[in-house]
Amino acid sequence: MNTRLLFILIMVVSACASKKENPLKNTIYKFGYKTESTSTGPLMNSAFIMKANDTLPPLFLTAHHCVANTDNGQYLKWNEVASNMKDAWAWSMQDQNYNFKIGTNLPVKNAETLKLDLAAFYLSSDTIPYLKPAQKIAEVGDTVYLFSVIKFYNQPTIKNKAVVIYATDSVMVYELADFYKTPMGLMSGTSGSCVVNKDDEVVSNSFAGFTVPSEDEKRKMETEYPLISKLKTRDGRTYGVGVPIKIIKESLVSAFESSKPSSH
Repeated sequence: MNTRLLFILIMVVSACASKKENPLKNTIYKFGYKTESTSTGPLMNSAFIMKANDTLPPLFLTAHHCVANTDNGQYLKWNEVASNMKDAWAWSMQDQNYNFKIGTNLPVKNAETLKLDLAAFYLSSDTIPYLKPAQKIAEVGDTVYLFSVIKFYNQPTIKNKAVVIYATDSVMVYELADFYKTPMGLMSGTSGSCVVNKDDEVVSNSFAGFTVPSEDEKRKMETEYPLISKLKTRDGRTYGVGVPIKIIKESLVSAFESSKPSSH
């Protein structure tokens, strides 16, 4: 083998070895489940897989309200969800052939409240790809990304660029950059999805949103978060609301510890 060919081969091998695997591949999902009387099929709502720390296994996370509604309109608490969901499956939004069965849920305290709105489930395998949590909370002015589809638009998963306009330890509000460009700039299928930073680390979940002006949605948000009425929102723009990663991690750790079998 001549020197030039050997050099090219080494460069190609090095490039392949250094190429990073896309951390988002097969970590963002649609899901569905069966009850005693019905089957949902893949929901419009979303979910993602994240490993909160080295102690916890990777978990399947979504918004609690996505799995809390029964056939008669009742709203379930976290400990009622598992008995209602007789069979649940997830389908990857990046690879439609990558799917798996969802396991039992974690006892996330206050999961059914709007201020947390988080459901967590075990996975059947710990080799499934997962996202990592951001080490610091997002700050005002930071660029973040939300995964969704656009209502009335039959498009594949979209990584929506957004800018954080409000952030505390308890809530994050972000303005989506591109939704206003569509005739019907409404969020759809974003409940339960993740919000990530530029490094594809999770900074928040997504559980609600509103488009200005949309009085019903905004009024609902303002009931829980009066601060939203004071934010400088703009007509025609869409805003998302989520729980910062700090609270998500703390809730998952607490739920995991409380679900361990007692040694006494």
